[in-house]
Amino acid sequence: MGRVIGKGVASAGLVLAMLGLVAALGLALCVLGLREGAAHLVFGGVMLVVLAGAGLLQQLAERPGRDGETPSLSEKASWQQLAVGMTAILVLGGVSLGSMQGLLSSWLFFAAYVVLVACYPLLRRRFIDANRRHRDIDGDERDRALRAQGDQVARRVLELSLLAIAVAWAVMPGLFTLSVEPVRLASLLLLPILLASVVGEARVAWLYWRDRQ
Repeated sequence: MGRVIGKGVASAGLVLAMLGLVAALGLALCVLGLREGAAHLVFGGVMLVVLAGAGLLQQLAERPGRDGETPSLSEKASWQQLAVGMTAILVLGGVSLGSMQGLLSSWLFFAAYVVLVACYPLLRRRFIDANRRHRDIDGDERDRALRAQGDQVARRVLELSLLAIAVAWAVMPGLFTLSVEPVRLASLLLLPILLASVVGEARVAWLYWRDRQ
């Protein structure tokens, strides 16, 4: 029993150390980006810090709740999809800011995230179904209810994001000049979809956590 507890503490300590390294790297990138006037470095640094913060929140949220209840597979899936979405924003946001300007890799990343965005709902559903060992009607109904709330928030965020882009395009057309690479502009237009997905997953993860408290 003591060995199991010791391994758990060591594993948690390793995760915290890794998150600390990611946050430190993010801060270093922010400083470097500010010194060199490189927006993509500042953005990447901020996103790394946010990813580290989200990882820490996940570690705290996955602790047993009342009566020792542990996170369900659906709750864990929400956290994993949240991490996937934030990583996608990190890379695709960098592409839109010119981090890979003139490189074939920018087009490859863009194509990969087009597929990710298109297949995201199916991948999420298949992950949950493949990992759920015991089904019950109440659990399924609860999952659907929480997921519906997350989807509602995601739709609202998507609407507001597209509205913000439309207003910015009308007021400051210079930000969307066609002289930049088409893949940069296309990547920018994909970001609201990824942002909406991340916010929706965060909402679902929070709802699962709240129900266990």
